[in-house]
Amino acid sequence: MTRRIFQFTATAFFAIAITAPSSAADQHAQRSVYISAGRETRIASFGAPNEKCETGTNPDIQIVEWPSYGTLADKSVRVIAERIGVARRDHPCLGRFISSLALYYRPTAGFHGSDRIRLRVKFPATGPQDEMVIRDEEILITVR
Repeated sequence: MTRRIFQFTATAFFAIAITAPSSAADQHAQRSVYISAGRETRIASFGAPNEKCETGTNPDIQIVEWPSYGTLADKSVRVIAERIGVARRDHPCLGRFISSLALYYRPTAGFHGSDRIRLRVKFPATGPQDEMVIRDEEILITVR
């Protein structure tokens, strides 16, 4: 079952990779994150700034597979835009602070081990030459 998570407001200044749309169609990715037991940790951040680095429409993040041993929350954050996945190499926002939507994972109390989530992120077109980008992502989580 696919559900949309709701947005909460928070501000943080932390460099993390974001994905911005380009003319690519569908993207697929798998990555691993390592977190400490009992702590809420940012595991992903997604943004879609326009050419002037202004906040555009946030990507639509759908949880395709929820974690078995923890909870998820999403928060608005400010991050330094870095190229990853489908971002254009010449995007004017690279290296600048942008608004982004971050996904946080909190493991169940006392849990140590592996968990995972699967996301479908839909990035809106941000310019006249762009098209919507759909990114399927699997995040493998190791709680230490």
